[in-house]
Amino acid sequence: MKFFLNMFLIVFILFISGCSSKKLTVKALYPSKIENNKIHTIRVERFYRDDINQTVAVANKIANNIIDNQRIFELRDGDFGTDAILSGEVLNSSLNTQVYYRTEVDYSRCRFYRYDERNRTRECIEYQIRQIPCEKREYNVTTNIKLIKPITNIVIFSKTYDKSSFDDMCYDRRPYYPMYTDSRDVFRVNSQIADDIANNILDDISPHYVYYDIEIIEELDKDTLVFSKEQEKRFEKVVELIMTKNLDLAKAELEKLDSEFNGKSFEVVYNLALINEAYNQLQIANQLYNEAKTLTLNVKYLDLANYGINRTSRNLEEKIKAKSQLP
Repeated sequence: MKFFLNMFLIVFILFISGCSSKKLTVKALYPSKIENNKIHTIRVERFYRDDINQTVAVANKIANNIIDNQRIFELRDGDFGTDAILSGEVLNSSLNTQVYYRTEVDYSRCRFYRYDERNRTRECIEYQIRQIPCEKREYNVTTNIKLIKPITNIVIFSKTYDKSSFDDMCYDRRPYYPMYTDSRDVFRVNSQIADDIANNILDDISPHYVYYDIEIIEELDKDTLVFSKEQEKRFEKVVELIMTKNLDLAKAELEKLDSEFNGKSFEVVYNLALINEAYNQLQIANQLYNEAKTLTLNVKYLDLANYGINRTSRNLEEKIKAKSQLP
């Protein structure tokens, strides 16, 4: 029975893996949310009520922020020659717990037996039920920041960030002390949350990359295209090259197939668009997605092409804005 169960699980996993579509991760440069202000030099003030290293986390992210091998910010100690002052407050750093009990049969302890007089044996007919104490924990950090112009004290950006982390633990192997809070544990977890918040702050005040997982077309469509077995295998090899990030080889092979198919294969043109998008050649990718759209009536393929057109158009606009914010 166990053998058949294991075989079923293996087949199920393979089936799920086979059904999942292959994707390529591409990135797009997006601008900060600070419009009409170039911010390259920053002084970071110590955050009010900061007992979780929020100030240090933010300052470290700013100091080490590099885009395309270019450092974006310079930290300053004074206001002279400083573009902005970053101040903030940790509004909340807390742990909320909810106690509940999980029941478990304790097979080492029997409540009632059935005695067999003939064989002089006894059999347990009801075991003890254990009530195991458990805790649901919610760690929460709320931080507010303000980015202010020196001298004028004009607020050019302000936002409140709220993030939580959840944990669920049961005390079946160790004693449980209700309402006992380990301050070291709260500091450790909430400092990690503060570091995540620092990443969000950096994305808001700096140009940054956004990542997309884009579907790869894996097979040529025999219903709309005539192709040989050799061409089919070459296309399958291209998909493998894309998955392993060998984009130069994949692009060269796709260009050959595109020539052989006289530019009539949606799958070839779409994957070429995807590779150009991965190269950040957004105008070329957009043109190819538009070209691919004219080569199919397949609803799913049309959705992929339209998504590619809209995505590359938007990302091209955002890239231009982001470039203008770089030093």
